[in-house]
Amino acid sequence: MKDILILFSSLLWMAGALLVYSGCTSDQLPEPMVAATCTDTIPAYDPQVRQIIEESCAYSGCHLDGTAPGIYDSYQGVLPNIESGAFRTRVLELKDDPNQGMPPDYAPEGRPKDLTQEQLDLLECWLDSGHPE
Repeated sequence: MKDILILFSSLLWMAGALLVYSGCTSDQLPEPMVAATCTDTIPAYDPQVRQIIEESCAYSGCHLDGTAPGIYDSYQGVLPNIESGAFRTRVLELKDDPNQGMPPDYAPEGRPKDLTQEQLDLLECWLDSGHPE
């Protein structure tokens, strides 16, 4: 009887170990989410990002004349807000906020009030790639 109990407990222990082992071997991590633009090429400030900034950020009353923090007339002018994280926060994370998101809903006539998904993807890829000049 004692031998049967030892055999039964051994089989039970091995079945449990096999169950745990098989559960761990099929674990898979999800594929990382990468902006579509990052799969082909890494954008640089000049010319891709500069064009977006000139159209939607660098104008009088915003990031060109000192009204808003940073003078976005060059890569060096944008760099402090990139390094502090303010650029990413305002352009990507708060993009849907009408007052804090950039570009703001109160942008002047002729200036975009929203960026396209393609522009947002390009900016995210650029920032995630170390924001090359």
